[in-house]
Amino acid sequence: MSLKLDRLPFDVLFYITSHLGFDDIVSLAHSCKQLRTLLQENSICKKAIEAEFRYTKEARLVQEQRISYCDAFNHIQDRRHAFSDAHPFSARIIGRANDFSYRKGMLCILEGNTIRVSDVHAQGPESTIDLSLIIEGYYEGSSSSSDTKLSLLYYNDDIVTIYVEGRGRQDNGRIYAINTKPGVSDQARQIKMIRLEASYKLFARHTSLFLYYGTYTSVGHYEWEVQGVSLNDRNSLPFTPLQLHGFFGTDFGSTIALEIHEGYFYAVSNQTSFEVEEIDWTSFYHCMRFPVDNPKAEFLESNKKLWRRQHAEGVIHDSWTDLSLQIDESTNNLMIVEARREYQKSLSRQVRTYYISEFISGFDSPTSSTGGLPLLEASTGPELPWGDAYIQTLDSTNNPNYAPPETRFNWNFHPEVPRGGNPGRSFILARTRHRAYNYSCTSFMDMVEDDRCCSDPSTSCLRLRIGSRRVAPLDWKYLETTTPQLLTLPALPNDVAYRHCPPKMWPPSASRCPCSERLHRILNPPLPGGPAYNRSITSTLDERSLVYMIRPGRSYSPSDDNALGIIVMISFNRGPLPPKHGAEDRSQEHRGYSQSESEWHWVPGASTHCKDRSCQ
Repeated sequence: MSLKLDRLPFDVLFYITSHLGFDDIVSLAHSCKQLRTLLQENSICKKAIEAEFRYTKEARLVQEQRISYCDAFNHIQDRRHAFSDAHPFSARIIGRANDFSYRKGMLCILEGNTIRVSDVHAQGPESTIDLSLIIEGYYEGSSSSSDTKLSLLYYNDDIVTIYVEGRGRQDNGRIYAINTKPGVSDQARQIKMIRLEASYKLFARHTSLFLYYGTYTSVGHYEWEVQGVSLNDRNSLPFTPLQLHGFFGTDFGSTIALEIHEGYFYAVSNQTSFEVEEIDWTSFYHCMRFPVDNPKAEFLESNKKLWRRQHAEGVIHDSWTDLSLQIDESTNNLMIVEARREYQKSLSRQVRTYYISEFISGFDSPTSSTGGLPLLEASTGPELPWGDAYIQTLDSTNNPNYAPPETRFNWNFHPEVPRGGNPGRSFILARTRHRAYNYSCTSFMDMVEDDRCCSDPSTSCLRLRIGSRRVAPLDWKYLETTTPQLLTLPALPNDVAYRHCPPKMWPPSASRCPCSERLHRILNPPLPGGPAYNRSITSTLDERSLVYMIRPGRSYSPSDDNALGIIVMISFNRGPLPPKHGAEDRSQEHRGYSQSESEWHWVPGASTHCKDRSCQ
């Protein structure tokens, strides 16, 4: 007589489960009702979270004793499953705004001279800030406040930075650091005001103690110049700006990415020079970092030899390139995530792949030295490949780069379409309004304009296109014979296989059900003063939500700077995270309730039309 798994003693099941990964525990718990109790065991959930999701927001809430490990486990599983399967929990129209900033669940909305700040995933108060009193000194040099343009630069640690500039003024504007905590009077919110000497390619990053801003400034030739400012009286920083010598690239999110993380300012570029080398072999990432409390040149770490790719892999379609720095939720390390669309092996078909590398800022990169290769010059030239015919054509005008190709592990790359797989429906660049990769969910997302979705041929519906992958089970060799198009096979003996899910589109057609019809109206709101086909979209994505703003198409007049747009939020987080004493509030998540035309929530059984999740 065979012994079933659910009949084993709990101690045996606990021992087995404690050696499984997060996704394996979920799969085991979903195999039968009896084993589902594993997800209610606090010690099992604690071990899984500390092993793989120690640095998540959910883990921090556990440490603050606001939720239990079981709650945190379920919330992590819910948002990862919702994202990778293209099943958001909610979508709603936030309102009108001139600009917005969204980061770590905090949404800042600028409308006129008012900023509203709220935590979109928690049940907390909203802060409303009147900027008129804060920036009134800047209006003195302008004929009217309408000549002044305000924009949000960055939000972090209850501080928002705004950039104020005036038309027809000789100065380059100012940066204001503003306290957003509730209960602070508007007169006391200004933390720091900075007069700018230049504003081209302006950016800002800050913590609660230090603010760093930078511009792409001409000093003989253009270079990035970064200046740090202390936000309190206890810390001081050098007045001399820090020049990022040899740090090439000018486009945020395409050629460079910047972040402050764990006390360091990080910068990465996928460019190696201003010039295009006619003969070249290898491309590298340029990684730099320095401590935010000591921004001096002697403490600047730089690594120009973090291997990126070999040029022999094919030509890149640069318009599709996306570059970002993301945090590994299990190690807290920064990861370089880059999307490249390539003509691999010189084929005529473009293939998009998401490449992941760990950020290495020092000179201890494994690719920093390759030894034993010929040099262009006897002692100072770059190392070059043996026997390559192009070596004979090089002279002193060339500056090639070379390192031996590295074998990529499967976790290092995520192809949009696995080798031999069905590419399905694709969208041109002009119809792809947002592109991003969610490293924590191993999923990519495109927000596309779909002209085939609904019956009206004059409109293009905004829809999400999401593809994901998961580690394949141990019997992946059997899967290889049945579904080869869904697998990325191991590259090395100690590598793992991945099983891919074909890209999914959401929401479904508006004719599917009343929920879908309302979703289309939410995701494609009517624009004030402009047709829908001529619209501009700005967007940002984190691990839990996509927030975007739709504006009427530009008329190339000064009024465009102050034009109002409509902000829409799509959330993959199951409602606000429950507060410490929120048993009654948690029960609200699963109750049926009426929904307005400007919001949509997926609640099981809330609508007689959607009990079978047909709106998904």
